[in-house]
Amino acid sequence: MVKKKSFAAATLIWAAAAAVIIAADRIIKHIVMTNYSEGSRIGELPGFFDFIYVRNTGAAFSLFSDMTLILGIVSILFCICAAVYWFVKKPDRAMKQAAVALLFAGALGNAVDRIFYGYVVDFISIKWFDFPVFNIADAAIVAGAVTAVVYVMFFDREKKGSLDEQRGEN
Repeated sequence: MVKKKSFAAATLIWAAAAAVIIAADRIIKHIVMTNYSEGSRIGELPGFFDFIYVRNTGAAFSLFSDMTLILGIVSILFCICAAVYWFVKKPDRAMKQAAVALLFAGALGNAVDRIFYGYVVDFISIKWFDFPVFNIADAAIVAGAVTAVVYVMFFDREKKGSLDEQRGEN
C-alpha cells in the first residue's frame, strides 16, 4: 500500500509535470494559430525538425478524420478514467505514475483543441523519416504509452509474480 504522504507528494509532482506539459502545448499552439496560417512553414531545427502548421481533424496518423467531436469526448472520458485510476489504485511506482501523468496531459491537450477548435493543431515534422506532423500533446501520449509498455514488460512485479506462480516457479 502507498503511504498517504508519499502518494500526496507524488500527486503534486506529477500534477505539476502534467500542468507544465499542458501549458507548453497550449502556449505553443496559441502562438502557431495566431501567427501563422494553415500549411505555413514556421521554421526548422536543421537536420531534425521542420515546424509547419497543420490542422488534424482525426487521431494519430489522421485516423478517424472528421470525427473530432467523438474523439474529443473519448479524450475527456480517457482523462476521467486516468484520474479515477490515479486516486483509486494509487500507483506506487514512478514509472506507472509517469505513464498516467503523460497520457493524461497529452489526452487533455488534444481534447481542448478538438472541443474548442474542431481540430488538433500539429506543428512538428520529423525531417529524417516520413512521419505525420505532431504536437507536444502527441509526444506526451507516445512517451506515456512507451513508459507503460516498458513498465508492464520489464518492471511489473505483480504480474511477473502471478505468472511465475501459474508456472509453478518461485
